[in-house]
Amino acid sequence: MRIVVLGATGNVGSRLTARAASAGHQVVAFARRPEAVASREGVTVVAGSAEDAVALEQAARGADAVVVSITGKMSDGSFMQKRLPGIIAATKQAGVRRLILISVFGAGDTSGRASGIGRLIYKTALSKFLRDKAAADQILQRSGLDWTIVYPVNLKAAPALPQGASVKNLGEVAKVPGLPTLPLDNAAAAVLDIVTDPGTIGQRLLITTPTGFKLAD
Repeated sequence: MRIVVLGATGNVGSRLTARAASAGHQVVAFARRPEAVASREGVTVVAGSAEDAVALEQAARGADAVVVSITGKMSDGSFMQKRLPGIIAATKQAGVRRLILISVFGAGDTSGRASGIGRLIYKTALSKFLRDKAAADQILQRSGLDWTIVYPVNLKAAPALPQGASVKNLGEVAKVPGLPTLPLDNAAAAVLDIVTDPGTIGQRLLITTPTGFKLAD
């Protein structure tokens, strides 16, 4: 596949870029700071920001999928809402149908599946950030693209879990107990699996630890 990664220097985006290239995919690393993208076979680096629809359209031509792995400051309540419409338009202009958005667990109705302490954090310290994420999720679902939205739990830089991440359709999840934290490498591996699986089109997917979920009855 040819995969465009927006946010290729970020925690998830950088790992996704490396993993996809190692798996034999052609990756276009679309980054505001191209010098920060590690040089490796299979990766083409393109300088550009999420606001530059023309540059993104050119970078995305011939791609099979666009992955959006960008985020703003926790205090910014409009970062994704301002940028995602232009990203969607550029994706369509490039002739790409598939767009995968990395959101976050706690956004929108996902918070209803969180633990009590999780909901408290989401409603207070992260309220503006999560409202913006939820609004962007809605924008993508109305876009007409072949979308997938993924909702990782808390992520950390740590050795990957040998058993990997659990990926579950949100409709199957009743609860995410406690505050599960997943290594970034496991999250990136799960995202790559999702990108390369057309069966995930139109799905909203939780990415969590192997035990960080309870299924609905």
